[in-house]
Amino acid sequence: MKDQLKLSALMRPHWRWWLLSLALGALTLASIMGLLTVSGWFITASALAGLHLASAASFNYFGPAALIRFFAISRTASRYFERLSSHNAILLLLQQLRLWFMRRFLASSVQPDTRSADLLQRLITDIDRLDQWPLRVVAPLFWASLISAGWLCALWFWQTELAQVALMYLLGLLLVPVLGFASGYRRACQLVTLASQRRQELLEPLSALTMLQLHQGWTAAELQWQQIEQQYQKLLWRQQILDLSCQFLLLSGLALMSFHLLIIALPLAAEQQISIAALVAMLMSTLALTELWLPLATLYRHLADSAMAKQRLNQIQPEAPTGTCTGLTGPITLELQQLSVAYPGALQQTTPVNSSLKAGDMLWLQGPSGVGKSTLLSTLAGWLTPVSGRVLLNSKELQLYTASTQREHISLLSQHVSLFNMTLAANLRMARPNASDDELRQVLTDTALSDWLATLPLGLDTELGEYGVAVSGGQARRIALARLLLQNSSILLLDEPLVGLDPDTAHQLIQTLRHRCQQQILIIASHQTLAVDPGCHQLHLKLL
Repeated sequence: MKDQLKLSALMRPHWRWWLLSLALGALTLASIMGLLTVSGWFITASALAGLHLASAASFNYFGPAALIRFFAISRTASRYFERLSSHNAILLLLQQLRLWFMRRFLASSVQPDTRSADLLQRLITDIDRLDQWPLRVVAPLFWASLISAGWLCALWFWQTELAQVALMYLLGLLLVPVLGFASGYRRACQLVTLASQRRQELLEPLSALTMLQLHQGWTAAELQWQQIEQQYQKLLWRQQILDLSCQFLLLSGLALMSFHLLIIALPLAAEQQISIAALVAMLMSTLALTELWLPLATLYRHLADSAMAKQRLNQIQPEAPTGTCTGLTGPITLELQQLSVAYPGALQQTTPVNSSLKAGDMLWLQGPSGVGKSTLLSTLAGWLTPVSGRVLLNSKELQLYTASTQREHISLLSQHVSLFNMTLAANLRMARPNASDDELRQVLTDTALSDWLATLPLGLDTELGEYGVAVSGGQARRIALARLLLQNSSILLLDEPLVGLDPDTAHQLIQTLRHRCQQQILIIASHQTLAVDPGCHQLHLKLL
């Protein structure tokens, strides 16, 4: 399906950061190997030179020492910058993931039977767990393959016989991650599922602790959690045993390879085909392979975590549309016939209202807080089903239209606006990606933000900060309104758009909206009293 989560597609816009982190990580590991190799050679060679006074005076101590310092500095610097680049790439990936989910759920709400504890874990824990795919799976495999291949090539040019033996061992060591995958991948997937159930079985009863205790149901809930906890701990113990076994096999294989290479190289050193210092350097470089191969022992677990996180996130599906109508023909009309609304489980509902609107009309919903203005707008947006009565869009019931058609023609500005850690222009272009800068400035003028825009040193390129912390609440609401206007929907539903505005600015904003939305239906819900023109429809909501 085209709406399924694909990490490769989300990582592609920032591929340079990923490539930089991989290159710096490879440089770090190569520097570690070079540091150990040169250090082993230098210590041995200088010790041997010290045994002979004649050679001690002519031995070059400065070149190898400089090379050791170079590898040490290179290791530290590349590790530092690798951490910076990889963390930046991960944060950009998490940003893309959250934007992907936001765009996905702007079209529709999640299924109503999704349990809150499980949904919260999916949206927080599983999204954060996805970073294990590039960091714990792709990167270790890439580094181990690249550095091991380079080490084999160097060994091949130095001593072909040693390289052939090392190649056989490395091919054998590849079987350890394969064995771990075959033995533990399914168990690791079960652990992710059990961890979710464990959290859910703990949080859901705690939210109803009082009622469970009153009705003597807490003991059963506690036993249910204990059973899942026992299964979880049992599987976790088996996974830890498998992790240790794979690590032991990798370490044993590398140690056996070092010993085998030493046995083969000793006769060559006795025949002076290779020096003792070179032999020690070869052994030190072989031992340095441990840092490359040891992360592969738990490769299967990180692969399972990321795969299950992706699967669980893809299971969060927007509610399937129930309508079949896919288009609107003719001038836009909206009729409310004996419409009464309420949120599911609410104790009261609104009194029935009637209204008939056409393009260019404006409806002003008034009433104190809690009377149902936001509920009515959510119903008109298609998010809620009417308790009674009907909503007719171009003479057809709103529920008969598909969700995509509803979102195309109806836009809602809720009381809780969402701004992202991007520039002002990028936040606005989420509504229309191809909007020009002039269009962005015009829509900001229409929402009484032109003076504020003129004070920004970077203008449209100003960063709004995480959650829009760089702007005030009133500015954030008007930025969201400007983004809504860019969608150019047939029906605009504005929930408390005047909050935080002085009366003059509020009156100017309403007049601008009336002028701009002459071909649209404008519905505004507000608890404020504002003088509007006589042609404006007004509804005073009450509760039954």
